[in-house]
Amino acid sequence: MSPQYIVPLTNLIAIILAGAALFLIPVGLLLWWGIKKRITMVPLLAGFLSFFVSQPLTRMILLNLLSLSPAFQQFVADHFFLYAILIGGLTAGLFEETARLVGATLLKKHRGWKDACSFGWGHGFCEVILITGMGQVNNLILALMLNSGISSEMLGLPAETLAVVAEQLAGTSPWMFGVSVLERVFAVIYHLSATILIFWGVNQRKRLLSWGIAVGCHTLFNALAVILSTYASIWVAELAMAVMSVSMLLVVRRLRDTFPLPEFSNPNLVN
Repeated sequence: MSPQYIVPLTNLIAIILAGAALFLIPVGLLLWWGIKKRITMVPLLAGFLSFFVSQPLTRMILLNLLSLSPAFQQFVADHFFLYAILIGGLTAGLFEETARLVGATLLKKHRGWKDACSFGWGHGFCEVILITGMGQVNNLILALMLNSGISSEMLGLPAETLAVVAEQLAGTSPWMFGVSVLERVFAVIYHLSATILIFWGVNQRKRLLSWGIAVGCHTLFNALAVILSTYASIWVAELAMAVMSVSMLLVVRRLRDTFPLPEFSNPNLVN
């Protein structure tokens, strides 16, 4: 293995810290809120399930299969903006917001404010742990393998592929691994806000309206993240995500008084 492919110690430490944060922060918060009885378990688990079904179990498998098609690869190369909007944004919105709507509809005895927030935390934290957290674990394993001098033949990968992976892990600034943590903060805020909106729609018999708004916001959120990180910078993309997620949260907080069950009227979950 060429020396330039050795992953620096600073990058290894950054990967470990980012991975630890992506696992320990969600678990720690859920344990603390559980002790303080600030979450309800059934909606929380339903939120975890909604993300798992809508992404790893369905959408991600379909996209992986689609990515094998030369025609799709050419579409991505020739129509990046359409790809970012339709595939990166709209499909995520359709799958995830539909799963949220189904979950809220089925939870007939759990539609209070605390329930909606618990569902949103479950959905968002499932994404943090399964996608981003496990992604950092994968980065760490690959980095350690590269530093041990493992060959592409031993991994069963083309030499060109291993070289690209090695260059990415070795050449990335340590701070960029921390960006994944920051990005997930804004994503979880969005998931919480979208869940509150969907639960409001179910309670107010405005399912289609709330679902349509949530899908539109999800499409915009994801598409902007992809486009801005590609054509501007990752920091511009993070700023846009921060503005969108926090703005949406401030808007949906105004819906709190419309939720049923007085005992959940002031759970102080999003203060």
